[in-house]
Amino acid sequence: MNRLQKELAAELTMDDIPDNHRPMAELIGLDKFILLCDYIKGDHLYLPQVDRVLAPVRNRNIRADYNGYNKRELAQKYNLTIQQINNIMKNA
Repeated sequence: MNRLQKELAAELTMDDIPDNHRPMAELIGLDKFILLCDYIKGDHLYLPQVDRVLAPVRNRNIRADYNGYNKRELAQKYNLTIQQINNIMKNA
């Protein structure tokens, strides 16, 4: 951001944010919202579902906990099917 944008951003309030963007601004705060707007520069932004973001950690934990006999237990714990557990282990 340039100097003028930073000065204006310092005066920004939540009431200045359009209604359709306010939930995001409230979630991350005005400072981060401004940084995100500057980063995106008007382009569309795709954010993956939280499960997709957490999948590598989940899969790592499954691999660490797998003992060769506990597929059903792991499937229940992580809300997956046994086939999904097999796929995770196959890709280990």
